Amino acid sequence: MTLEQVFLVAKKVFGGRRSRFLFFTHSIALGSVALSTSALLITLAVLDGFEQTLEEKVSLFASHVDVRFLTLSAQQSSRQWLKRLSEVDRSVHTTSLYTELEALISYRGNVEAALLHADTPSVTFRIQALKIPNMSLARGCAIGIPLAERLGVQAGDTVVLLATSGGEGLYGMPMIRRVPVIALFESGMRHYDESVVLVAPESLDRLRQFYLPTGISVWLHDPQQSSRIARLVDSLYGTAVYARSYTEIHPAMFTWIAMQKRPIPLVVGILSVVAAFNILTLLFVALVERRTTIATLRLIGMQRKHLIMLVSAYGLGVATIGFALGVTIALVFSIVQRSLGVVRLDSAVYFIDRLPIELLPWHIISVGIAVLVLTLAVLVLPALVATRISPLAIIRIR
Repeated sequence: MTLEQVFLVAKKVFGGRRSRFLFFTHSIALGSVALSTSALLITLAVLDGFEQTLEEKVSLFASHVDVRFLTLSAQQSSRQWLKRLSEVDRSVHTTSLYTELEALISYRGNVEAALLHADTPSVTFRIQALKIPNMSLARGCAIGIPLAERLGVQAGDTVVLLATSGGEGLYGMPMIRRVPVIALFESGMRHYDESVVLVAPESLDRLRQFYLPTGISVWLHDPQQSSRIARLVDSLYGTAVYARSYTEIHPAMFTWIAMQKRPIPLVVGILSVVAAFNILTLLFVALVERRTTIATLRLIGMQRKHLIMLVSAYGLGVATIGFALGVTIALVFSIVQRSLGVVRLDSAVYFIDRLPIELLPWHIISVGIAVLVLTLAVLVLPALVATRISPLAIIRIR
């Protein structure tokens, strides 16, 4: 008896007209597999979506590894440090100097604290990502929308920047300059949107001979290597510079994601076990209702192994259809959420304004393996029970 014949017979035996109770049990088993599969896939996709989205958002303002100068001599030899860090490890992709200054920004009597970020060639992608006009062609700045709302500023207005330089013997020298606001931006990271002011290098021309770079941005081929590279830089040059990975700069966000991922195996196990036991219940109900048919098959000579395959095919069929429905639900939800953002978040709490979701192939594979293994485990008992149905059951039933 071929495998194709087994599935054909299973469809005839268990797929025929069902009683209301069997139909209800079949629907429950199918639905439990579909719901548990979709719930697990959406959970995994949301957690990975959070992690990926936060990495992308953070990378607009912080590199994979942020290296700060600790000494004035290190600042003065910044070009040498730039070359040294670019060669510290093969995973380093790009290094670039940057300047970050604490400042006050004023507009019509409203004053707010801010961080001035002087743009550099290696991070110009943030200008494109935030849809800001090319700031290298203008002596202006870009302000986050939350900060602009507090100041009452709109694009085209002119604000006053009060900052300090960091040059030798001139630390604390004020820089006062009127700068036009050429654009407003919103990254979705409220922490940055309400504090960061992106400044074109030309806006700091008057202090170009005074201020020195405050650090080096290090970009990696693989962001997952950021903690290792940060530790490596600290161990080699810890007296002159201080290195932090982007996960260390924002520990709360990435620690929260890591904590949410820990119970996933337990959740996967519990939901999959519940779905598997629903399939177990369905098989026993089906065996009771189809015992006459099974007894007839035994009477005409069906072997035990074929009977085991018959029951297993039915159970695997239910699990497969339920899994396919669950994957479909997860895919539809993922597409709708990515396109329309129907589930919104409080950006002040979650750092982003919509629920991120990233359904990956390994999510489907891992959940599919869990469903398959548990389904095969619960098939053993019903299959053995089916082999113990005697052909004499026909006589006893009649």
